Amino acid sequence: MQNRITQILNIKYPIVQAPMSWMTDAKLVAAVAEAGGLGFLAPHAGQTTNPTSNEDVLERLRNEIRKTKALTDKPFGVPVILSYDFAMIPLVANLLIEERVPVVLINGLLDEALFCQFKQAGMTIIYRALTPSIEDSQAAERLGADILVVTGFDEGGTVPEKIIGSFSAVSHIVDSVTVPVMLAGGVADVRGVRAAFALGAEGVWVGTAFLATTESRMADNVKELLVKTTANDLHIYRTNPAYYRSVPTALSARLVAMDAQGVSRDEIEKASKAGTGMRLGMLEGDLENGYISVGNGVSLIKEIRPVKALIDDLMQDFKA
Repeated sequence: MQNRITQILNIKYPIVQAPMSWMTDAKLVAAVAEAGGLGFLAPHAGQTTNPTSNEDVLERLRNEIRKTKALTDKPFGVPVILSYDFAMIPLVANLLIEERVPVVLINGLLDEALFCQFKQAGMTIIYRALTPSIEDSQAAERLGADILVVTGFDEGGTVPEKIIGSFSAVSHIVDSVTVPVMLAGGVADVRGVRAAFALGAEGVWVGTAFLATTESRMADNVKELLVKTTANDLHIYRTNPAYYRSVPTALSARLVAMDAQGVSRDEIEKASKAGTGMRLGMLEGDLENGYISVGNGVSLIKEIRPVKALIDDLMQDFKA
């Protein structure tokens, strides 16, 4: 049951585990690979503390890549953009090439030299815009992107600037490009997978559902919250560059209140403690000082189960 996504990525099923800051490590990514999908390491993969320097970022990433290779011989990926320090991009790119990472994710950066560098190294490029558009998608295809990810407002993390639902977002992109497209945002059960394919997607990009697995690094008390939470419960507030949503915590409630009072996006972002707030909330389970980023697909999470069980369920239509 192959399609263009599985062929390009050399995987069994057209499903990718999204990179989620602090929430990925070699164990999770290898489990996804062994179950037939493609997993992504992410910023702070496998870590419990913030890096002390750019050199520390690179060394920690290199170690996690090598740990992943020790656990699986199947493909996996790494984003080239790990922080807001764009000076790090050439350093990370060189590291990924040196370590022969099969797949690279480029987030929203249409840099011809960067695309060429990865193509010359024989790497597969997945391109994901923060806010998808036909113009941006076509530009990425011209530069050599092998696969495009179309993200809708239903996703977790930093959501697109335009409030367009995931299924609406993908339907107006797929006909404008010739490379295969994956849908990101809100897919957490087989019905979402089927809907994505009905609209022309050839794969699904899944984040929140992978948080609710036994291999996930997320704190156990937060996993329990995910089972009890629906999209209606989520807090949403403005930040840079667009919006953010969280399972209700004391911190997210304060951020929602600041937004209602007209506080600037910059001030809200500063109050959220940026990446540290995510580490506290999601990795350490601190519901007072942290936030918990999830997408609207959280409504569909009913239990905590192994990665293989999740992938087998979502990909049930693709089994021979």
